[in-house]
Amino acid sequence: MNNATKAALFGGALFCAGMADAKDTYRIHGPASYASTSGYALDDAVMQPFLDALRNPYNFSHLFSYVDTSIEIGFLWATLDSNELANADCLISPWILDTDLTGSELNAAWRHFREGGDLLLFNDDSSHDAIGAYLGIPTVDGVSSSTFNDTTFPFNGPFGTTSSVELGGIIGHLEAAHVLGTGGQVLALNGAGEIIVAFWEENAYTPGSGRMIIVSDVNTITTRATYAPLDDNGRFALNLVAGLIGADGCNIADCDSNGVLNVDDVECFVDTFLGGCN
Repeated sequence: MNNATKAALFGGALFCAGMADAKDTYRIHGPASYASTSGYALDDAVMQPFLDALRNPYNFSHLFSYVDTSIEIGFLWATLDSNELANADCLISPWILDTDLTGSELNAAWRHFREGGDLLLFNDDSSHDAIGAYLGIPTVDGVSSSTFNDTTFPFNGPFGTTSSVELGGIIGHLEAAHVLGTGGQVLALNGAGEIIVAFWEENAYTPGSGRMIIVSDVNTITTRATYAPLDDNGRFALNLVAGLIGADGCNIADCDSNGVLNVDDVECFVDTFLGGCN
């Protein structure tokens, strides 16, 4: 197949990929500032670079993007309940004070997870880990190292490979017994061997449960991360969400991941698309 033919197919393949998956929107809901006093609610300034990167169609969309899924951000909650979670694929808890959540709200989060919804929890310390603690995975205060790295997800994913991720501010860690005892996997240890990131695959926590990721430092995706251009923390954050969605970056138009769509991407993308990528 010559380059001209591949170039024509490149445009057609992009159109078809977008049309075929146009219904695929991943809906992330989380607290607005009127419901959270932590300063890290979804409408607080510190969260905006991360959320803007998730909304960016170059990163997550059906066309010309790294991951072939659009992301919709929704603000919750006056009271967290099943009605507010009915249209959410994922509940994000970005460092919420334990005292901001009632027992009934924790139960609603548990039901969302038990019935197949995803959870993305940033639990920096024992005063901001209510949902994790409710599920039997509390945060232990303090760490002995403020950097961590690995060579697998989420350090390697659709948004590239990170060499090292920085922690900041208040930092906690998870206990191996709590993670492994509830069906989870350890994804990242810091330099002292303390668990910073853990992951639960679908059906791992309990039959029918969704995916869950717990990170014991919200600053990894906020104050320590840059999204334009992506630094290591930014790549880590976006790979984290891609993994939670279950996306592997298969339909990537920017095949060489250099931030520019050009003729160098044509052969790679068309060969992947025609090879059955879905």
